[in-house]
Formats: sequence, C-alpha cells, structure tokens
Amino acid sequence: GDCSSGDGMSAGGHFNPTGAPHGSHGMGMHHTGDLPSLKADAGGVARFNFESGSLAVGSGVTDIVGKGLIVHRDPDDYKTQPTGNAGPRLACAVIR
Repeated sequence: GDCSSGDGMSAGGHFNPTGAPHGSHGMGMHHTGDLPSLKADAGGVARFNFESGSLAVGSGVTDIVGKGLIVHRDPDDYKTQPTGNAGPRLACAVIR
C-alpha cells in the first residue's frame, strides 16, 4: 500500500491477484479488492461492516495486509471494467 500521492493514485489499481473481472463482492466473479459501497450519513460518517470469504489476513495470495484501501467519490456500478465507474479517489489508507 502506498498513499504517498495526494490523489491516491500511488496505491495502484484494484487488488486483483486472481485476475477476475470487476464485479459485486459476494455476487459471483469479482476482484478480490471489490468491496461493497459505503454511504455516509448527513454528518459525513460512513460505517463499514461485511463478511468475506475471498479476502485473507496474514497469508496467501489474497492477503490484504499492507495493501492500499481507496474510497471513491461515487457508488460502484459493479459493471464498468475495471473500476466500476466510481469516480475520483477521495481517501487512501494502508491496511495494517
């Protein structure tokens, strides 16, 4: 994960170690890094909670530790390749 650029582009593309097409997490084929969309409340707070059978923590090809996490401006359409037409990157973090 690399968040050194102001626009989050230093983090690279979607995490896709299995070479799958972009899609909806939990709904068939998808990048390992395809996550459900966030929605912020009127105060700008977004909470994120989901379960995954395709992400790994600590080992394996789908291990997300050390990878970048990007928040995009727009909701994912789960169709447009490779990014879901989610708009510009708003935030970047590294998973530890």
